[in-house]
Amino acid sequence: MKNTRVLAAGVAVGAAVAVAIASAVTASGAPSAQPSALVADVAAPDPSAAVAGAERVIAADPAAVHGAPGESYTSRGVVSTPQGLQYVTYDRRYQGLAVVGGDFTVVTDAHGNVRSTTAAQTRAITVATTPAVAAGQATATSRAQLPHVDAVTGQRLVVLAWGEPKLAWETIVVGLTEHAPSRLHVFVDAATGAVLRADDEVKAGEGTGKWNGPNPLAIDTTHSGSTYTTADPNRPGVKCTDIGTKQVFSGSDDTWGNGSGGDRETGCVDVLYDVQHEWDMLKNWLGRSGIDGRGNGFEVRVGLGDVNAYWTGDHIEIGHNNNNDWISSMDVVGHENGHAIDQFTGGGTAGEAGLGEATGDIFGALTEAYANQSAQYDAPDYLVGEMINLTGNGPIRNMADPSKVGNHPNCYSSSIPNTEVHAAAGPMNHWFYLLAEGTNPGNGKPTSPTCNNGGTLTGIGIRQAGQVFYNAMLAKPSNVSYKQYRTLTLKAAKDIDSTCGYFAKAKAAWDAVSVPAQSGDPTCSGSTPTASPSTSPTASPTASPSTSPTAGPTSSPTGQPGGTVTVTNPGQQTGFVGFQAFPLQIRATSSTGGTLTYSATGLPPGLSISSSGAVSGRPTTAGTYTVKVTATNSGGATGSTTFSYQIYGF
Repeated sequence: MKNTRVLAAGVAVGAAVAVAIASAVTASGAPSAQPSALVADVAAPDPSAAVAGAERVIAADPAAVHGAPGESYTSRGVVSTPQGLQYVTYDRRYQGLAVVGGDFTVVTDAHGNVRSTTAAQTRAITVATTPAVAAGQATATSRAQLPHVDAVTGQRLVVLAWGEPKLAWETIVVGLTEHAPSRLHVFVDAATGAVLRADDEVKAGEGTGKWNGPNPLAIDTTHSGSTYTTADPNRPGVKCTDIGTKQVFSGSDDTWGNGSGGDRETGCVDVLYDVQHEWDMLKNWLGRSGIDGRGNGFEVRVGLGDVNAYWTGDHIEIGHNNNNDWISSMDVVGHENGHAIDQFTGGGTAGEAGLGEATGDIFGALTEAYANQSAQYDAPDYLVGEMINLTGNGPIRNMADPSKVGNHPNCYSSSIPNTEVHAAAGPMNHWFYLLAEGTNPGNGKPTSPTCNNGGTLTGIGIRQAGQVFYNAMLAKPSNVSYKQYRTLTLKAAKDIDSTCGYFAKAKAAWDAVSVPAQSGDPTCSGSTPTASPSTSPTASPTASPSTSPTAGPTSSPTGQPGGTVTVTNPGQQTGFVGFQAFPLQIRATSSTGGTLTYSATGLPPGLSISSSGAVSGRPTTAGTYTVKVTATNSGGATGSTTFSYQIYGF
């Protein structure tokens, strides 16, 4: 769990922390043929050293993260990789307001020596914090961004820091686009009333297929008494349900499905097999714990009445192809979980067009490669949705040569940011293939063109390419672009392989897809990167921010023998009778660290809270409810907070 404290007088504290900059501080099952990646530092990672190293950089050089007076920073925790690298990602507040696009990541080695920093911002914040535009006006403008609006479920005043920082109203509008469900975050300029940007939590995918093999497939299911269910007992949160009932399939034996493409239970067999292999790939190839990086996965619902599949922000929905077969193939499910991984790495998802879709495609390809099925099933390849035609036209994307499907672009250009997101994935997919396989890999794998006539490129293998890309994801800012990914992957390649072999091939692949060199690109000459100084800085913040956050109050810590526990108030929540509740994760900190367990009273009927603090369910009764949530640490100390939950009926 995060342990949020203030860094003062140059003293580095233990776990993930909040750091304040005051005005006194100057702001500025895998195929065995693939070898393991070269490792730059194989010492056991020390998360506390990573945090301490990050704090030293923030305190000594606020300009490295575009810091400003009156800011505070809270760590999301430390992510470590098998290569001995550690990633500490921070969220930012300015004068008490959340900063959207204020995230940054500090990369250290296993000992806490800082390798690099990456920030979503490009400049320090100097905006006024009093809005000229009323909240109601911002709501009306936000509602106009969706053709079919069901509800407005939240609004807050923030600083939007992508590009030139601006004070903005962030409003969440729930409804439908012309073709799909939507949970749209609309940012309205609090000075002018103009729409600055809109980001949708619901990520649409395109996929085909239903078969893995050979049958019978071995899947992990839950056995309780005389009943078996399609919930994975070994991978927390992973279960496959019928979208109509939102319930897992159950039976008196552990035999599932009939092999029919239109059978939802059969679709769930494929889903569980897919997720099982993706989960194990993440663990064994990338060192990641679960889909969310914290040992958890997500529900997958089969039976969507749409020729598509979606990651919704907290679960996956699987639709059908034109033959009414459920599209639960390994590359489709791997792709949708790739959106989840994107959401739970670095600064999250909101980057340049195409990068989220390419991320999904890359994780689909990695999962296929790890499972290594034979050719009659969803075998390793770099095609997306090749097993069963979505509309009768074959694969929906081709990573080796994107132009072969829908004339998607192979090469990066200034038009990519305004290109449809699936097509805009082309250059990233192309880069990944060139890094993994090269231009002419042989062994039945397709050749791949280059955009710069750069001659023959050789790859480093898909597992190793996945490690480079994943380590770059851990350092990505929320507004990551193609050009930033070039820099991030070069840094990751250099950190993983001190011989510079991966670096040279990653660089050649970026050149080959026309993503130009950037001023922040590292160089590599075959030596291990120099560590940052480990001594504490002489300058440090001297005070906490002078204003309090505008969000709901945080509970007062309770002084008890087991330490103190502080629960963050999530603010007012809303929901609708008969509809799945929006994702809500209760968060708390403990002065003694360790795992916290959560409980709640007063939740609307149909909702429940897990021991890890996740509130979920489907409300059954309209009304206004007062909810009290309590967190308890291992020493028995507790903290609590109270908030309201409004459930609307129809």
